[in-house]
Amino acid sequence: MQEYFFQIFMALVTLGILVTIHEFGHYWVARRCGVHVLRFAVGFGRPLLAHTGRNGTEFTLCAIPLGGYVKMLDERDAESGITDENRAQSFNAQPVRNKLAIVAAGPAANFALAILVLFALFLRGETGLAPIIESVEVGSVAAEAGLKVGQEIVAVDSEPTRTVSNVRFALLQRLGDTGTIEIAIGSPLSDVQQSYPLPINRWLGDAEAPDPTLALGLTLGVLPLAPVVGSLVAGDAAQEAGFEVGDRIVSANGDVIETWMQWVKTVRARPGESIDVGILRDNQLMKLEVVPLSRTSGNEAVGAVGMGVVIPEIPEERIRRQGHNPIQAFAAAVERTYSLTIFTFESMWKMVQGLISTKNLSGPISIAQVAASTAESGFSTWLSFLALLSISLGAINLLPIPVLDGGHIVFHALEGIFGRPVPEQIQMMSYQLGLAAVFTLMMFAIYNDVARL
Repeated sequence: MQEYFFQIFMALVTLGILVTIHEFGHYWVARRCGVHVLRFAVGFGRPLLAHTGRNGTEFTLCAIPLGGYVKMLDERDAESGITDENRAQSFNAQPVRNKLAIVAAGPAANFALAILVLFALFLRGETGLAPIIESVEVGSVAAEAGLKVGQEIVAVDSEPTRTVSNVRFALLQRLGDTGTIEIAIGSPLSDVQQSYPLPINRWLGDAEAPDPTLALGLTLGVLPLAPVVGSLVAGDAAQEAGFEVGDRIVSANGDVIETWMQWVKTVRARPGESIDVGILRDNQLMKLEVVPLSRTSGNEAVGAVGMGVVIPEIPEERIRRQGHNPIQAFAAAVERTYSLTIFTFESMWKMVQGLISTKNLSGPISIAQVAASTAESGFSTWLSFLALLSISLGAINLLPIPVLDGGHIVFHALEGIFGRPVPEQIQMMSYQLGLAAVFTLMMFAIYNDVARL
């Protein structure tokens, strides 16, 4: 129960920050343009807290924490209290350039937050694992292309890759594509590279939460884990069977076990089935019998015994460190924000085309879980998630869908082109359709969240 409360708390904190920053962008630019803001609200529904500022704006915190809004003086709103004296302070009385600036300021504020957060993280320096190939699965695309253990990936599709994270992001950009992925092998200290083309066809289009490196048959950066027990879940199958921390697994049902992943695959493939295990404890060979519990993963049952592995210490030569001065950190933050924004738009377009599974849509439950897990991993990890979510929120709000900022931008752009506002009836009909589309999308995302649970 405590875990669920923590997830809810972190979701409220994370979404609260993003919504507040987004709405503050609208508010700040509206005030600069001379528009009177009636209410600045975080959340919807009944106000829980309210305060009226010196400029007459009511700041409220509302009961439903799934968004927010800035209500401005507007002739189209009968309740806004428009008079001849304050008409010039209304939103609809502004020139088109002011309207566009006010509407675009919300997404811009989200992008600015991401740049600020990433700037702080880059200023601390980047640390990551070197993208060295630790294993190649027999019969995989990577094996057929000729990739070998010990090689280092220095570029994917001509994009430099210093770390495993760089490789994963470059591969994720190819989800749903058909053609070839160009993997460059070499050394960061040399210009000599060898290219390996890997064929793909609507790559991982049906996958949910795809792992692009494993899909190619590669394990990167992580040294092969020895099958040594590092931890046990109290009362779970492994502890009940007599396993102890430090045991080395040497066989399972007569098959030799050399790596941790071999053991994991054996357990996952046998839910509810007895496994005869040979272990080495204090240099003595022992026999144990364990029956994996059945757990649901996706749409299938897999085995689990409640056992963790000993994590080896990573050699210094496998770690890539890169420092940044303030100018470099800011440039890197802007570049990362731009690339993630483009990636977000491309992913949404691929989803519309059916090239990427809609199962990858996530809603508030997934956000709560990831917010909590990243917070537990450390403040820097949570900040990275905050920046990513802020970019996603900014990008989504720029979509040309009525009720979103992008839809308003389209209407005001048309007003600038034709010299008059889009007819009110058309706007209202479009808003209703847009609201229905956004609501349907949200329900589908929540359905995906519940299905994952």
